[in-house]
Amino acid sequence: MRKMLAMLLALMLALMLATPALAEAVEATTEAATEAAETVEAATETEAAEEAPAVSPIIEKLVGLPWYTWVLLVLLLGTGFILAMGAKQNTWNSHRVAMGAMCIAIAFVLSCIRLFRMPQGGSITPASMLPLVLFMVACGPLQGFVVGCAYGLLQLITDPYIIHPIQLLLDYPLASGAMILGCLATLLPIERRWQLPVAVLLAGVGNYVMAVLSGAIFFAEYAGEQNAWIYSLTYNISYLGPNVLFCMLISCIPGMTRLVDMIKKK
Repeated sequence: MRKMLAMLLALMLALMLATPALAEAVEATTEAATEAAETVEAATETEAAEEAPAVSPIIEKLVGLPWYTWVLLVLLLGTGFILAMGAKQNTWNSHRVAMGAMCIAIAFVLSCIRLFRMPQGGSITPASMLPLVLFMVACGPLQGFVVGCAYGLLQLITDPYIIHPIQLLLDYPLASGAMILGCLATLLPIERRWQLPVAVLLAGVGNYVMAVLSGAIFFAEYAGEQNAWIYSLTYNISYLGPNVLFCMLISCIPGMTRLVDMIKKK
């Protein structure tokens, strides 16, 4: 389990390290695409009678893909490899499937109860992330990642806001899947009754990282003259902070760890 968590954390760190240049890359994508289209059209008109190019058009298109597209593909392939590696040790039986579906359903219903909605996205809800954290702590990072991504895709279907493919992944499946950081709480030398509150805190950190990356890269225009990263850090903590705090308070209720045992039960 430690190796699996380490690999998943490595994927998240790779994404964090690769994203600082995405802001400039995303802004330049439209202009670059327009210039490339004009260049290709002009070249086609002037070189129509020349010989066929020595390099295959398919290879040219692959080479011409933006670098962050390759980073994303590597991350997705790596995640799929990790899930395949752990498939034998983390089998989905009928109980796990039922518990996963139930946790997704409860989390979704709670997410629809919005106590406060932020103007540029994000809401304060009554502990909507807690059912997902319970499942992740009970069933481990691999199955937890699948359930988290499924919940994110459900949010995408019901309340989508998409401006870029990478933003879609950061704000929906990866934002919920990153909550598997909460599984690290089971490896810490702390009393069992404190594992769930710590897991909620770590899960909130994973969700927060993805939200900050998305906000700083794809919604920098809302920052105005303020630094985009500072704006994203401040904006996202304003609603994720209360959500995490509320979940931590509920997770401290005596007997909450029994829910983890109930989900884990074979």
